[in-house]
Amino acid sequence: MRINKFDLLRLRNDAHFQFHTEVRDLILKSAAVLARIKQQFDAYELLYAQVDDALKKIRKSAITEQIWEADKARIKIFTGLSAKCRAAQKHFDPKVVEAARQVKIVFDTYGRIAKKPLNEKTSAIYNILQELKGKHAKNIALIGVSEWTKELRERNLVFNGLVKARFDESAAKSDVVLKEARKELDKKYRIIIERVNALVIVDGAENYETFVRTLNVIVKKYAKF
Repeated sequence: MRINKFDLLRLRNDAHFQFHTEVRDLILKSAAVLARIKQQFDAYELLYAQVDDALKKIRKSAITEQIWEADKARIKIFTGLSAKCRAAQKHFDPKVVEAARQVKIVFDTYGRIAKKPLNEKTSAIYNILQELKGKHAKNIALIGVSEWTKELRERNLVFNGLVKARFDESAAKSDVVLKEARKELDKKYRIIIERVNALVIVDGAENYETFVRTLNVIVKKYAKF
């Protein structure tokens, strides 16, 4: 019986912090385990607090709030544009249906935009708009969504401007602190699981079975993120 491993680096900041929060809570609830890893856990707690502090500083940024709102606004427009193009495939005019079919290929090429990370959304929306206002300009006009594409372009530009504004000196420092603190926190976590895995061998699996099984459930959940 061993604690499973997975790549913590690929977790986004919020998921990464939530993972460690669940691990920390589990350790605190497992008195017998905590007693055997107290030194390692104390070091882990210090790094956990640093990550928490860095995340709070980033979240408190007024521009960060504006970024999330701007993202919601552009995705709302994108979703509406996509829906109108889909609906046009049922139009009575065969020319409109064909235009909608060709535009659908563009949307399908870039997949589910709303599920992508923020920077990937910006790039994908930009590329889609380039295609729509380029070789598909006539199709867009025929479907009747030219104004939607203009609005989406404006929303994407607003979002991109906010992202650039966010990276001022203080925000950049917080990002650096968070990145380094994440690395160190992960190191402390790995030390803990190595310690517990060793204790399983030395003390016997039955003494740590509940803890290991529960932690592996948490690992499995976040490995899917």
